Amino acid sequence: MSQRFDIAIVGGAMAGATLALALSAQRRPDGGRWRIALIESQPPGNGDHPGFDSRAIALAQGSVRRLAQLGLWPALAAHAAPIESIQVSDRGHFGGLTLDASEYQVDALGQVVELERVGPVLWQRLAQSSVHCFCPDRVATQDQQSDHVALTLDSGVVIKAALVVGADGTQSAVRRAVGIPMSRQDYDQTAVIANIQTEQHGTVAFERFTPEGPLALLPMCEGRYSLVWVQSPAEAERRLQLDEAAFATELQQAFGYRLGHIERVGQRAHYPLALCQAESVRHHRCVLVGNAAQTLHPIAGQGFNLGLRDVDTLAALLSQALQEGADPGAFVLLQAYEQAREADRGRTMNGTDALVRLFSNASRMMALGRNSGLLAMNLLPGLKHALAHQAMGWRD
Repeated sequence: MSQRFDIAIVGGAMAGATLALALSAQRRPDGGRWRIALIESQPPGNGDHPGFDSRAIALAQGSVRRLAQLGLWPALAAHAAPIESIQVSDRGHFGGLTLDASEYQVDALGQVVELERVGPVLWQRLAQSSVHCFCPDRVATQDQQSDHVALTLDSGVVIKAALVVGADGTQSAVRRAVGIPMSRQDYDQTAVIANIQTEQHGTVAFERFTPEGPLALLPMCEGRYSLVWVQSPAEAERRLQLDEAAFATELQQAFGYRLGHIERVGQRAHYPLALCQAESVRHHRCVLVGNAAQTLHPIAGQGFNLGLRDVDTLAALLSQALQEGADPGAFVLLQAYEQAREADRGRTMNGTDALVRLFSNASRMMALGRNSGLLAMNLLPGLKHALAHQAMGWRD
């Protein structure tokens, strides 16, 4: 059985679901709209979905604004906790920095949402939209033709689309099928994540740098914090074997008592860290967004925010194509997308990589340099404002 669509999105996690909803809202003056297919192998809500797992993500203020423009933020706001202040510190050193939302005339620098809760919300909206969801299903084969791409699914359905969007993560099958290389630079670090409860709670996000790597605590709803603790693979393996009390003790030693005592540690998980970058974000009638195009270290919390800017750019170009009755998979459109994303992708990936090398280094000279830099940002408003604008995702 063969079905025709204008756009087929492979991958229904945050980037894919957001793009599908954004495109489904686009209309021509005559009421015409895109025919959209979304292919996803796992329905959200079962706790095992790799794109909607137990992690929490920090949405920059600019990302919240984009989601609001797409009409999606009201549905997500109930599951979000605001970040009104960010405190940056370096364990054992004098440097420190505080960013406050009030300095920039915004209610919050960003919002923290749990992927596990966001997934069902987005898919409820998809069920009410014109998007045709193939779930659970996956792409078995991908065949590029001159005027379409044919996707044969495991179910036997054949989807023919003028444009295929790879939103299927770091191990993107869409990217591999068209032969786009992805470079991988391993950091030899592991992120240990968990939800914790502390004696005190507020709206402050903490980024604390240690000789092992950064330790971040993000405020969550229901009086919890999301922990991302970057460390060596050996230490991560050891700490994952500790009981809750012993793990909390070591975390307390690394983080300090800014939130009082750590009272509870939830289920722990971990994943290796690397910088992954696709050599190109386009191929004939195929385009990549989000982690399929690049995967970042979590040190600056920029991964999904960068991916959302991919989605926003592509949605804007496709909106213009819809109004003009143009081919959504045309070479000129995909070329415009790649050119529009080049500077932001390069700047964000290079900046994040530089932060990893600067703040995951036990050298005394490096520590002196980075702490002098933190002190300078406190004293020089221009530097501090530039950092704040980056943290809030204020980019065109």
